Amino acid sequence: MVKRIIAAVLAASALAAGVSALAGCAQETYVEYTLYSSDGEEIRTDNFSENPGEDADGQTPSDSAESAPEGAYYMATGYSGRPQNVVIPSEINGIEVRGIGEQAFTRCRMTTLEIEEGVTEVGQAAFIYCGTLESAVLPSTLNVGESMFGMCIYLKSVTLPEGITSIGNQAFYSCYALAEIKTGEESDSSASVNLPSTLTSIGGHAFYDCNALSGEVTVPEGVTEIKQYAFSLCSSVTSFVIEGDVTEIGFGAFGGCHALTDITIPDSVERIGDYAFSNTYELESITLSASLSYLGQYAFQESGVTEVVMPAGKGCYLYNRELEEDEEVGSDDVKGILYNFYYDESLENDENAKGRIPSTALADSAQVAEWLKGDIISAYCYFVSV
Repeated sequence: MVKRIIAAVLAASALAAGVSALAGCAQETYVEYTLYSSDGEEIRTDNFSENPGEDADGQTPSDSAESAPEGAYYMATGYSGRPQNVVIPSEINGIEVRGIGEQAFTRCRMTTLEIEEGVTEVGQAAFIYCGTLESAVLPSTLNVGESMFGMCIYLKSVTLPEGITSIGNQAFYSCYALAEIKTGEESDSSASVNLPSTLTSIGGHAFYDCNALSGEVTVPEGVTEIKQYAFSLCSSVTSFVIEGDVTEIGFGAFGGCHALTDITIPDSVERIGDYAFSNTYELESITLSASLSYLGQYAFQESGVTEVVMPAGKGCYLYNRELEEDEEVGSDDVKGILYNFYYDESLENDENAKGRIPSTALADSAQVAEWLKGDIISAYCYFVSV
């Protein structure tokens, strides 16, 4: 898992190296809005204050911009100086503000961000490395883009309203201070992390290393996959409740959640990836889903589990590599890659028992936990009904 984490960090560093800060040494402070025609052709660039609804001394006043052809729209595409309390409006002078461009506010020294209802588009890494950003309020009309707030290390609070359907890959990557996620609506929940119930997708590394998130996190029922490293190194979260019809828990999805004591896995989960629950030191017991067909290697490496409740009525085949799509579990074609494991020492000379565990042996949850952390930790486990 360490190698994978290092690779992810290097990838983020490479992205940072290729991102140019638009602030430069300019003393004038403004936000740059590029005007496009209805067919996407660039017309011109206008500069407005960080909040076009307010007057700002020395800035281009918002009522002085030239007229625009019918159907034209703005995209926020850059900045100069040090905007602090940035508001992205849904329109300026009657012209639609459609969204925010790729890397538009990289390394901006802003403190607060508000994006108004009606803004619908955001480019990759729009606010990456905004090192002083403390709070952000998004509209229900805008999904959280890929790497949108990556490495915003002082971001403490984010509002994600009902209506948002996706959180992109690396959206809050290494937002170390992020402690509060709210929907902006009154709720009976006392939890500090409240994801919108309208979510259907949470990207890979979405909350990677958000170690200030704490308490219970509920994954909404519309989400069907917990992607790779989605909550990895959320080291203060104590409980995850996965609702709905999630079918897959990805590589390292909950790895490094050191304080995790409880996780609810729905019966819809069919696949659990490598390192999924590794380094979960406080996790003592877990019940795997009734639909489970695959458990990756090192899934419980360095975890605290002492009881693993396996799917009832299922036996298990262990292999030393993942099977190809055309390879059938338990067939003679893949007999040669069976893992060198016997669930009972008395069967060590029985080739028919090699790499196989019957459902009767899987019924002992304490024994299963011991196997998964020891003898078969590096095996690829495939479950079949018996």
